[in-house]
Amino acid sequence: MKNYKQTAAFSRLQSFWNQSPDLQTLNRDAARNQRLTLETANFLLDLTKTHLTPAFLDAYGQMLDELDLDAQIEDLFSGRKVNNTEGRPALHTALRSDDDIFVDGQNIRPQIREVFDRMQNLAGRLHQGELRGITGKPMRYVVNIGIGGSYLGPLTVTEALKEHAHIPVAFLSNVDDEHLQDVFRRFPPEETLYAVVSKSFSTPETLMNARQIQNYFIENYGHEAIAKHFVAVTAHPERAVAFGIAPENIFPMWDFVGGRYSLWSAAGISIALSLGYEVFARLLAGARQADADFRQLPLEQNPARLLAAVTFLYNNLAGYGTEAYIPYRQRLQYLPLFLQQLIMESNGKSVQRDGRPVVGPTSPVVFGDTGTNAQHSFFQALHQGTQKLPVFFLGYVRSAGDAHENRRFLLANMLAQAESLAFGRLHDEPHKHFPGNRPSVIWLWDALMPENLGYMLAVFEHKTFVESVLWNINAFDQFGVELGKINARKFDERLKTRSGDRPVERFISKNLDN
Repeated sequence: MKNYKQTAAFSRLQSFWNQSPDLQTLNRDAARNQRLTLETANFLLDLTKTHLTPAFLDAYGQMLDELDLDAQIEDLFSGRKVNNTEGRPALHTALRSDDDIFVDGQNIRPQIREVFDRMQNLAGRLHQGELRGITGKPMRYVVNIGIGGSYLGPLTVTEALKEHAHIPVAFLSNVDDEHLQDVFRRFPPEETLYAVVSKSFSTPETLMNARQIQNYFIENYGHEAIAKHFVAVTAHPERAVAFGIAPENIFPMWDFVGGRYSLWSAAGISIALSLGYEVFARLLAGARQADADFRQLPLEQNPARLLAAVTFLYNNLAGYGTEAYIPYRQRLQYLPLFLQQLIMESNGKSVQRDGRPVVGPTSPVVFGDTGTNAQHSFFQALHQGTQKLPVFFLGYVRSAGDAHENRRFLLANMLAQAESLAFGRLHDEPHKHFPGNRPSVIWLWDALMPENLGYMLAVFEHKTFVESVLWNINAFDQFGVELGKINARKFDERLKTRSGDRPVERFISKNLDN
């Protein structure tokens, strides 16, 4: 398969960038601005403060055709083994589809439906007070024990949609013992249901935390308490059974769904347990609509393909190498973390699908924080620093509260930041001069409903896939996380055998020996 530099359209795109006017000039073109503003019943996607033009998008669309993007999308959705290094499909889209989809000749639709029915049943019993712990008290809290994709997606969703919450939820991810104690203090164990989410059921951080809680119950109530207080999501149910979890409370994870794409699966069980299965189903429905739009809509109406064009322009033609995602709503505070993993773990690769070195930049470095907090933190560098980067502003207008003045001021700040980055300000005093010509995107929603959030998250998944096609890399493996884990086990064994009372002393002395 080709990469973007092997297309005939690439030289045209380079020329467009090399000859591009500044944003002040581009914004005078009303016809351009109209074509770069996508408005639907639910959202406004404003690309006018980027250097995109209709001519650029025409050439970009030609490049996507040369790379057979549509055919590769159909490979993704139909279950072909697009994860070539591991010989697997990447069928997270199947989790929100109503279609029959076959993997190795087997229709996976019935097993997906069966798992979702079981999730719905468990969530219903929890909310109706039927689940009781070892002391007879009803379960009033949920703790998700998992790391990476086993918590970032559900954390992002449950925080964003917490107005729907029936049951408070916490996420135990870091192996730090203080993190564990904080969760213990917040949620009394005797009234808490723990969901251990690990495909292998051997992830060190997850199992270490789970065993600490397991030990508490065994020491205080005996082994039988484990079956009452734990559920599991794993591809290795036998390991969960050995841990003490009842078979009926074990939910499968499939090889055709990667961790960072797994919130739509049983790995999203904490979403259903906390917010209710109906909310989880509405989230899936929004993602299903995003899937349909990604496959069917033309380029200028297709959010995922348009957003990928922004990344390609600034990452591969301008060489900026960094992106900021700034949600102007506190409930979206974890979205930048979710996108960090999605984008950087998927596309942080240096070899193409055939094993050859890549021909240009792949994943940008992704960071972000909520507005207006970020304005009082790192926006100084965005406006007047030496490194340029595209900023993706994300927000929504309506909310359940009555503080209209706050919402108006929040929106005013988001719009003002985009305009200030783009057009700057002339000033006689150099330190008060704003150079402008700094790109941004505004994606503004009417309201943050489960369907809208599901749509947004799925669009970012598809944006990431388009970029992987441009760079001819596999977006679905993550071998880059393995070496550190291997070395961590080695150092852990070394630290166990060193003398001295303080871990830092043992660590330093051991390394000085080397």
